Amino acid sequence: MLQPILQLSEIEKAFPGVKALDKASLNVYPGKVMALLGENGAGKSTLMKVLTGIYSKDSGELRYKDQDVSFKGPRDSQQAGISIIHQELNLIPELTIAENIFLGREKTNAFGRILWSQMYAEADRLLARLNVKHSAKTPLGELSLGEQQMVEIAKALSFESKVIIMDEPTDALTDTETESLFSVINELREQGCGIVYISHRLKEIFEICDDITVLRDGKFIGQRTVAETDEDTLIEMMVGRKLDEQYPRIDAVHGKTSLEVKNLSGPGVDDVSFTLDQGEILGISGLMGAGRTELMKIIYGALKRQSGEVILNGKTINPDSLKKVLPMALLTFLRIAKEMVWFWAYQLKRTCRFAH
Repeated sequence: MLQPILQLSEIEKAFPGVKALDKASLNVYPGKVMALLGENGAGKSTLMKVLTGIYSKDSGELRYKDQDVSFKGPRDSQQAGISIIHQELNLIPELTIAENIFLGREKTNAFGRILWSQMYAEADRLLARLNVKHSAKTPLGELSLGEQQMVEIAKALSFESKVIIMDEPTDALTDTETESLFSVINELREQGCGIVYISHRLKEIFEICDDITVLRDGKFIGQRTVAETDEDTLIEMMVGRKLDEQYPRIDAVHGKTSLEVKNLSGPGVDDVSFTLDQGEILGISGLMGAGRTELMKIIYGALKRQSGEVILNGKTINPDSLKKVLPMALLTFLRIAKEMVWFWAYQLKRTCRFAH
């Protein structure tokens, strides 16, 4: 019988007024992909922080390679062979691929001089292992988001990681990039790596994972093989009840039109029109690079409009700067390259600003 390479047993962790983990457990097997599922607040992130040493556990057992372990922090767990790839990539666009992979632990000679040729050669070897076609000397900023994620995986492999944790890895990937990621996961599986795959996308779970662990309210609910379960069962395990209808239709009464965009064109956007009514949520979908971000920028004036109209509360506006848009009560959320969220909001009585 296959034995776990990593075991977290009955882990407990409490914060003032909150018990984040209540006997949570997780087993990771070599050459297997273990999905870790749960609603927001179920304890998934806290459990991973306990594993990697960001938090200390209050009680429970953590065993790695048949030994009791306790890590002092992420670098300590990395050195032991456990790496985590966060949803927000921990990379620097201005540095080369190799510099990102070996940042803070550059290969040097006895005099402290960086051995660039050796470092580039090692980075190229790691990239080849993941079928990444770029040179290790390429600036990271020239890579797509999916390719940057491969660099994070290469960094994990540079620690000779036996366990790799992937937190929402396909969140901003295109379908093609997701397929490439799954191909790499399959290769890592064949090489004997144990992988923890955290995702809310159940379709992906059934496509790439072998086993599933579910947490709810910080508690271990159960472990299943993918072959012996289905989507409805997982949802019931996650929420604690059976959902007859996940997305019931609600007949909402819409108010007046708040925002109307007519035939808008500009950089990356060609002849886009839509209306947004009071009480309505409008979804704008598309792959990375489809023009979603550019559309929002044109609407609030960060990119120059070439043609078209923007009508806010019945009045045509010509936003050519953020200062002109804010007093018009236009709210914009933007997510750019998974690195930055811009938030501007104006209310009649006060202005709130958020900065990172």
